[in-house]
Amino acid sequence: MGIGRQENFFKIKSHHRYSYGGVLRNKRLGKGQRPLSTRDPVHVVFKINKNHPSIKSLRSPKCFALIQRLLKKYSIHFYIKVDQVSIQHDHFHLLLRAPRRCQFHYFFRVFAGQIAQQLQMATGTQKACNKKKSLWKYRPFSRVVKSYRAYEIVRDYIKLNEKEAQGKILYRKNRLRGLSTSDWDILWT
Repeated sequence: MGIGRQENFFKIKSHHRYSYGGVLRNKRLGKGQRPLSTRDPVHVVFKINKNHPSIKSLRSPKCFALIQRLLKKYSIHFYIKVDQVSIQHDHFHLLLRAPRRCQFHYFFRVFAGQIAQQLQMATGTQKACNKKKSLWKYRPFSRVVKSYRAYEIVRDYIKLNEKEAQGKILYRKNRLRGLSTSDWDILWT
C-alpha cells in the first residue's frame, strides 16, 4: 500500500525543518517562522545582488574590511559568538551562536542594514540606487546545525569556501567529497 497524502506531506516538510530563507522563501514550505536555536550553532548565508550598482565584489579590500569591522562590532553588541566566517565575491558564510533567539533577529536586521548603508556611502551611490533594487538577493539563509557530524561538515565547507576565495584550492563540483589528502592539509593549515 502506498504512502498517504498526509504522511507524504510530513516527510517533505521535515526536509526544511531547520532551514529558512534564501531560495526556500520562494517555496511554500520555506515560509513561516525562522528556526533558530540557542543550543546549536546556526549556519547563515548572506547573498548580494550582483546587478546592484554599489558593489562588484565583497572580496575587494574596502568591502572586506567593512564587513569584518561591522561583524565584530555587532557580534559584540548583540552577544553573538562567531565560530567561523568566510567572505566570497557575492556571498558570505557565518557560523553563529547566541544566548537568546531575539538576539539573532536583531543581529540579522541591523548587520544586513548597516552593510547596505555603509557600502552605499562608501561607493557614493546613495542617490543613484533606486529603492526597488535591493543589495541583498534573498533574505539570509539560515540552518540550525543539529549534530556534531553536521557541524564538522559545515565547518569544513566554510573553510573550503574561504580557501577557494583565497585561491589556495581550486573550485570543484564534488567539493568536500573530491578533496585529495594534500587539499585536506591545505584546508586546515
